[in-house]
Amino acid sequence: MTKTSLTRRILPLLAVSILGLTACGSSSVVTSPSDAFTINGEGYSKDDLNELIDVLVDLGQITKENGTIPKADMDSTLQVMVKYQSYLQFAKKNNLEESAANRSKVEEQAVADENFASYPKPLQDLLVNLNLASLTTSEMKAPSAGDLEKLYNKAPASAGVLCLSHILVKTKAEADTALKQIADGAKFADVAKKVSIEPAAKTSGGSLANGEEACNSLESLQQSFDGDFMVGAVAAKPGVPTGPTKSSFGWHIILSHPYDEVKDSVASVLKENPGAALLAGFMATSDITLNSAYGTWVSATAKIA
Repeated sequence: MTKTSLTRRILPLLAVSILGLTACGSSSVVTSPSDAFTINGEGYSKDDLNELIDVLVDLGQITKENGTIPKADMDSTLQVMVKYQSYLQFAKKNNLEESAANRSKVEEQAVADENFASYPKPLQDLLVNLNLASLTTSEMKAPSAGDLEKLYNKAPASAGVLCLSHILVKTKAEADTALKQIADGAKFADVAKKVSIEPAAKTSGGSLANGEEACNSLESLQQSFDGDFMVGAVAAKPGVPTGPTKSSFGWHIILSHPYDEVKDSVASVLKENPGAALLAGFMATSDITLNSAYGTWVSATAKIA
């Protein structure tokens, strides 16, 4: 990170774009009218959200349209704050410490930006805290092999890694038939080669491997795969064919591979960025709910509908 990157990076994320977020298979709305969202029962108030939005409007980072905040701007702001509030719980659960040295480093980078001093104090604090969270997470180490196995077996998404195969067909009836064949003893890959309409399945057996890696990071899948498919993928239990799941491409039977079959790839993918992957996994298995005034939080994609 360069000395002037902090506010240039974070403010657009708050006002325009979306942080790489990740999240489990349900869609949720909040019931308390005073909360913008809740994470595992802990609320973030609408008042706090509105104060942040007002600051961004005053700074020209958000422009109202007919007196209202554009949905895209509201969504991106909410997603940033959901991720940060999730990080606070994640850090506490994993005993992550934000070191004084890292805070000083982030603060030095902040004040080097010529615009930083003009921002209101609450926004200055938020920008520093967001960058400190990113730095702290980036320094996190991967869990032990035993702990990783427990995470994956509880819910693969909780490890921030998914190792998937699928069968894609045109109709639900075809998907039901494929699922029955597997239940009756047919191998998943053999059924995929025979009936899947995905061209690669003829040789891959339906594997969604990433090159030589059997697994993918949850974040990368959320960014590139159909949202409805991800709902099924995140919900799938290791070794249990799941479906039928409907997506924009057709009907899927999804297999999340057992840990023993993919453990080396799970560890390899997680090693690339342990903190980010595990935070994604934490969000994937947390109860994140959104006030219905803002839409619906779709956990499998970590996006707002």
